[in-house]
Amino acid sequence: GVLNAGSLPAALYSEPISEQKISPQLGADTIRSGARAMLLATIVVLTFMLMYYRFSGVVADLAVLLNIVLVVALMISIKAAFTLAGLAGLVLSVGMAVDANVLIYERMREELDRGASVRMAIRNGFQRAFSTIVDSNLTTLITGIVLFSIGTDQLKGFAVTLILGLSLNLFTAVFCSRVIFDLAEQKRLLKTLSMARLFGKTKYEFVRWVRPAVILSLVFITIGLVAAWQRGQGIFDIDFTGGTSVQVAFKEGQGLDISSVREAVSTLPDVAVSSVTVGDVPANLRYKIDTSERSGDAVEEMLRSSFPGRLATYSMGFGEIVSTADKSSGDSKDTESSKDQSDLETSEENNSQSIESLSTAVELDFPQKINQVTLQETIEQAFKQAGHEGVAFELTSAGMQTRKKPYRTWSLSTALPPEDTRKVLEQVAGQLASTPIYLSANSIGGKVAGNTKVTAVYALLASLVMIVAYVWLRFQNVAFGLAAVVALLHDVLVTIACIALSVYVAPYLGWALVDDFKISLDVVAALLTIVGFSINDTIVIFDRMREIRGKSSAVSAEMVDRAINQTLSRTILTSGTALLAAIILYCLGGQGIHAFAFAILIGIISGTYSTIVIASPIVLWLQGSAGNAASVQRPAIAEPLS
Repeated sequence: GVLNAGSLPAALYSEPISEQKISPQLGADTIRSGARAMLLATIVVLTFMLMYYRFSGVVADLAVLLNIVLVVALMISIKAAFTLAGLAGLVLSVGMAVDANVLIYERMREELDRGASVRMAIRNGFQRAFSTIVDSNLTTLITGIVLFSIGTDQLKGFAVTLILGLSLNLFTAVFCSRVIFDLAEQKRLLKTLSMARLFGKTKYEFVRWVRPAVILSLVFITIGLVAAWQRGQGIFDIDFTGGTSVQVAFKEGQGLDISSVREAVSTLPDVAVSSVTVGDVPANLRYKIDTSERSGDAVEEMLRSSFPGRLATYSMGFGEIVSTADKSSGDSKDTESSKDQSDLETSEENNSQSIESLSTAVELDFPQKINQVTLQETIEQAFKQAGHEGVAFELTSAGMQTRKKPYRTWSLSTALPPEDTRKVLEQVAGQLASTPIYLSANSIGGKVAGNTKVTAVYALLASLVMIVAYVWLRFQNVAFGLAAVVALLHDVLVTIACIALSVYVAPYLGWALVDDFKISLDVVAALLTIVGFSINDTIVIFDRMREIRGKSSAVSAEMVDRAINQTLSRTILTSGTALLAAIILYCLGGQGIHAFAFAILIGIISGTYSTIVIASPIVLWLQGSAGNAASVQRPAIAEPLS
């Protein structure tokens, strides 16, 4: 980060308040699994739209692909970081982008069912779906803006992709799609609109089920909150409690099942263990261990003693050690040209001898790759133990760009004789062979964790207040705003309940990839996304209720049922496309976004449920009893103009 102190005093401490290390192996695996899942999710969503809407699906796919290209181009132009969470946000924005097309196409279907011509169906479909699209996108944009304002760098990457994706969606899905439809119709290329149909004309009585639905939700949320209370601080990730998170790797043939790993590390405070599955690596070889113990060294030492001889370790090989003392004087020019870089690559102690004194060279090979900082510290320590403290040495690697980027091969030049250099390298190789590979290590101090917790609470409250205020003003009725916040709270609490219960069901639902999930910053980002996504479907039904209500001051049970039935296909489809993307991210996205994808998955399911059987009936309840509301005169229940 950048420290902007200005004229104010700023204190720097030798002990960092937050530190994160990720091995190159884990980074490559995470990128590979995440990219594969995101590509597959995009292909599945686009294929579904093509099969279900046919020609209209082709138009929707073109709009979505244009949306992706524009988002990536804008991110490059503004130099926004492409984080893993940001890429996940891009995939979710794909799922949400097709929602606009679904809203338009279902409106067009209704027009065709009424006998309208293709031209009129296109015009009315786009026109009457526009306000709903704007409402749903704006509410999600609110959560994206809040997330960008309070989030970490990674979460800001997610917020940026979400904001850009939804903003550009109004251009691609509404304007570009309309242009294609108009051109196809005017050129006589589009004479009919053929679409699949999920539901016919339904007449379900959803209001009848509101009481059992509310009771079921209250029972489940209560059970989940009790589980959260039982877990205490253990339900929070180290983002909120402070502590250490380590990913370990076992040697081939030395893996353990997750129950054995949990038992071995049970002495750590607030410990949670989850399996890490990447590519073709067996599930019992990698585990992520989270604990509130803030000393990373203590955690790593405990892991070494708990799994003696089982943890994968580093290895180092070296080639022939040659003496360069007899090199011609012509080589001094090359040595002189590397002087500036050697000043960076050797420690302050090594500066006591000049680089010209380097007389021995050897090639080093690290199958697991290693960066210059770590290798330099290891060699310095070996020199010190061998009694050669202060001896000059130089480390270089072909194409090296930064000292923190890992490379497999390194060239070492030292001022020691070849035989002494060999002894030091043998000592380094032995030390590395006993050093376990920690794929990632993340330590967070208590002060950072406390600030994060306060920020997360403010973010959730700000999102809820802003969305409720918008819905209230948009529908000009407080009942709609209050019903929306009840549904949103329901979805957030159900998701938290599932996270709290995960520790108890994980041993039985391992086949479903359920781990001991905790509330982390990524999960908070997921909760904010759920808040924005859930309100989308709710607004679709609220818009239809407003149309059916006409000039009446209140809604009736019949109005609510008709509104839900008329938008049922649209609700299932809009949720289904996002659900497809979330399932693929959950199953194939890797450990980096596993908890995030789990929360999104639960939130989408809960949001669809609450939209249908909780939010809309609550509007009826808030405006009075069903009997009183039903007394509204029948003319007010005329068919909507859409």
